[in-house]
Amino acid sequence: MLKNILLLPVLIGLASCAFDKNAGNDNAKEVEERQAQLAAFSPVIGTYSGYLTRASGRQDVQLRLFTLEERSGTNSNGESRYRVVLRGTYDRINPAGSLFNFEARYIPETGALILTNISSDLALDDIHTINAEIRGQRIVGEAKSISGPVGQVDLQLSSNSSNTGGGEREDEYYDRLRRQYQAIAGTYAGDNVVDGKTTFSFKIKLEVVDSYVNSKVVPAIVGTFTRDDAPENMAVTLNLTVIYRPDLNPPRLSIKGTPQSSTVAYTATFEGVLVEGVYTGSWSSTRRNHEGTFNLTKQP
Repeated sequence: MLKNILLLPVLIGLASCAFDKNAGNDNAKEVEERQAQLAAFSPVIGTYSGYLTRASGRQDVQLRLFTLEERSGTNSNGESRYRVVLRGTYDRINPAGSLFNFEARYIPETGALILTNISSDLALDDIHTINAEIRGQRIVGEAKSISGPVGQVDLQLSSNSSNTGGGEREDEYYDRLRRQYQAIAGTYAGDNVVDGKTTFSFKIKLEVVDSYVNSKVVPAIVGTFTRDDAPENMAVTLNLTVIYRPDLNPPRLSIKGTPQSSTVAYTATFEGVLVEGVYTGSWSSTRRNHEGTFNLTKQP
């Protein structure tokens, strides 16, 4: 019995040494893997600027490639292990658009770069995948949406830094968006036409306002719809919310109208294109399936 008691500390010490050795091996292996990953990604880290060429035209875009740490199991001591992964952010500069975050796979042997959008809420024409090739300081490839090919990407390294800028980048996006909205703000006037005949004239006034989303000041376009022929006792004015899509060719303007007064008993939808200060399209309401077509000109 005494012999066993004397052996116990020795065995515990040996086991401790074994765990220490395993932990040391794990750490050395992790360091080696990280060095290999960083060496593989280092040549492509940076900011790339250029174009996405779609059927609707050319868009100014920017792609930043950078590394992040991703948890990869535990070592023999139960400590978290981490591996280096490649990530990307895709900025739509002009026309302005919110950025996309991408998971990235880079294959140094072939120069292949595969980017996939991590957003769970993509529109049909939003970029889901970019299959590209890194050629020196250029990234060339094809962008695809969940509904098919979108266009060709051609980017050139513009900075070796991939500094994402945090909140500054978001502020830059909102500044670009505000300028884009301000360019179309104003009063648009014209006639309502049914079966080739003018039935009345109306105006749509658009303005840029600040809204608040998650404590951030975000620009938005709102407006009002008024009929020139409306008598004083006829409440027809609508408040408008606007979706502007300058990334389409031609740029599209979709407007929803809701009652400004409790005495107004209808809502409306305006759909059309906005080209060089002329808004052309058609509209419908809950009073009539089709109210008419219009050609509204921005007033000086």
